[in-house]
Amino acid sequence: MAQAGLHAIVGAAVRKWAPNKEWLMMGIIIGNLFPDLDNIAVAVATVMKASTDGLHRTFTHSIFTVALLMAIFYIIGNATKKPAWTNFGVGFSVGILMHILLDFVLWF
Repeated sequence: MAQAGLHAIVGAAVRKWAPNKEWLMMGIIIGNLFPDLDNIAVAVATVMKASTDGLHRTFTHSIFTVALLMAIFYIIGNATKKPAWTNFGVGFSVGILMHILLDFVLWF
């Protein structure tokens, strides 16, 4: 998870081009960090001396996750009539996509 800081910096660098909407930048930065939360499962499996196969870069690094989270935050935003939740969902989804693309550039 050494590159987590890099993902956060790239997310923050987008501020120049991102529209100024409530919670959007927060979503982008958190979204850039979110996919590597699966490293917690890898760490637990390693400590328990269990297999780590299939724990990293699976569900959290998926386009399906992006679509699912976008839909969830869109529904929350409409149900609460608070567009900030929809903005967060858009930013979160963009952040996850940025993370996936940066992983392609750096790791594959």
